[in-house]
Amino acid sequence: MKKLAQWAMTGRWQATVAAGACLAIPLFFWLGAAILALVILRYGWQQAAQVVLWALLPGITWLAMGDPTPLLTALGTSALAVVLRATIRLDWTVMVSAVSGIVVYFLLPLLLPEVLPQVKDSSEQLIAEALKEQPELLTQLQPLVAPMISGVLAALHALVFMLCLLLGRYWQSTFYNPGGFGAEFKQLRLPLAFSLPVMLVMLTAGQLDPELAGLMPVLTIPLMLAGLALFHGLVSQTKASPNWMIVVYIGLFVLGQYMYTLLIFVACLDSAWNFRARLPKDTAD
Repeated sequence: MKKLAQWAMTGRWQATVAAGACLAIPLFFWLGAAILALVILRYGWQQAAQVVLWALLPGITWLAMGDPTPLLTALGTSALAVVLRATIRLDWTVMVSAVSGIVVYFLLPLLLPEVLPQVKDSSEQLIAEALKEQPELLTQLQPLVAPMISGVLAALHALVFMLCLLLGRYWQSTFYNPGGFGAEFKQLRLPLAFSLPVMLVMLTAGQLDPELAGLMPVLTIPLMLAGLALFHGLVSQTKASPNWMIVVYIGLFVLGQYMYTLLIFVACLDSAWNFRARLPKDTAD
């Protein structure tokens, strides 16, 4: 992947071919989006616009064939790259990723008019079957099923946008500013003005309108990334073994929602108390 990214940066047509080819190949669209992010971060939107527009053609083709994911990923990642390039603030960009997820949430019924209703109907039937002996709980949960499915799908898109952007940012750092990305990510911390409202929304989701409650998964993506950044930062500043991060990622894979919830919780706490700033100075890098 790194060799492809290096080749893409040797010229405009190389970048267009690399990004466009990846967007055209199933399961490699994320690589094309990361290349577009790299081009935008390196040269800015104005110089990268032609590359992006030509590279989007395969994504438009996939959209016409019923699969909006490559185009959405390329557009969402490119938009976040523009934000990061303009602000030079990873925390702001991570928060904007939630906005991109909200946009996807409302676009999904238009982009997947046939598939999405089928998924929702199947999910509602499964839940109805599982809770047939608990009619009261079923009555409470059934209105939330359809919005939550859309919310989870939108959150997955927002997460992919950010991961593609981070990959592009990593390449940029590797090629032009070694070590810059690592230091930037390890200091990622969201402001309390974002984390506190999101936490309140999560705690009161059951009382919200179902359509608004469906946005909850999208809002957790920035907090999850901030939680991971906190662990990376603490391991680095305390000079602990990097194996601790392996434990964190294995826990996220094996424990799933429990580890995900922990990351959200510690990110909210970090917004209030800034744990990395409270470490003794002699332990910092």
